[in-house]
Amino acid sequence: MFVMFMKSETKEVPTFQKISFQEACERTHELEHQYRQQGKIASIDFRVLNEENQELYAGMYQLGSHFAINLLDHIQKQLSQMKINPKQEAIKQSFLEKLYHEVPYRLHPEAIEFPEEEEAESTLTPGTPSKGGYTSKLSRLHRKMIYGGSALSVLLLSIGCWTTVSASQQQSDEVMQLQQKLQEEEQLTKLYETALLGDTEKALQQFSQEKGKKSSPTQQEVYMNLLLEEKKYKEAVKVGGEKKVEDRLLEKGDVQSLKTFQESFPSSTGTFDVAYLEQRWEEVLSQKDVRMTEKRQRMKGYALLRTGKVEEAKKQVNHLQDERIHQKIEQYEQVQQEIQDLQKRIEEEQQKDPKDEAKIQSLTEEKQKKESVLNSI
Repeated sequence: MFVMFMKSETKEVPTFQKISFQEACERTHELEHQYRQQGKIASIDFRVLNEENQELYAGMYQLGSHFAINLLDHIQKQLSQMKINPKQEAIKQSFLEKLYHEVPYRLHPEAIEFPEEEEAESTLTPGTPSKGGYTSKLSRLHRKMIYGGSALSVLLLSIGCWTTVSASQQQSDEVMQLQQKLQEEEQLTKLYETALLGDTEKALQQFSQEKGKKSSPTQQEVYMNLLLEEKKYKEAVKVGGEKKVEDRLLEKGDVQSLKTFQESFPSSTGTFDVAYLEQRWEEVLSQKDVRMTEKRQRMKGYALLRTGKVEEAKKQVNHLQDERIHQKIEQYEQVQQEIQDLQKRIEEEQQKDPKDEAKIQSLTEEKQKKESVLNSI
């Protein structure tokens, strides 16, 4: 699993860099502790990706808010608040299990206690929340026994597997494969460095000569992205395929690039993407035969919301593990209800005799502010 931070209010969190889920947890844990001590809060938008760069989860973490102690804790708490059916619950649990396996026990929410929590631990009843987060129901001794036993089981399994490999005389083959993979990674790193130093054209020439279409999936991904940076869309399609290029351009959010790509590779999916980025909501909803990914399902849900179709928007995104769109729908409903209540009060005041013009004006101005908030959601 990987994480990419898309937007950040602090320079301490790098944006648009794919890092391991463990590294993301370590950074957010450290910064959460730091921001709590300083009394600061900063928002960061993030995505959880798999090996194929498919988006599995999207959310917004508020550092220093005391809501969570790291990214894993944040996701777990957000998912626990979602109303989902039994089938979706199974998917959620599977996703969380994978995330837990990605990080060592020291980063698990039940393992971490910030200094202020340790001071309060003796006065808190088991399972009660403290200022800094959550104090585990398990004693430290119990946790060591449970997780120590798990670690021992894994260790025994690992020893058994290694013995089997050795017995079947596959060890040397495995070493050779690892060496070959290391060489490929080193070569790939050099190409990355060349591109990052600004010589994208040179990196493309090297890639074309040494790798081309016979490269590994990871190398093809790099090659394709370099081609997209140079706006060589036809060559990029030859490497990654039309659908993958279309998805990458959407991720970049560059309307002009999408339009240029549409000229050579027109599709209803591309029209959908461009209309969304240009906020033409009715046109977004009118598109047929759109290749729906999770991202586009979220986009359609948002377009439904912006056109006032709240219930349809809910159904569209109900199965998505994306806290932001759920929060937007909830906020939209709340503000919409407040506007309706204000309108009712205005009408009631207008029917009174005599009318209180000052109060009517005040309510009207408040309603206009709420309408402005609704349009900005």
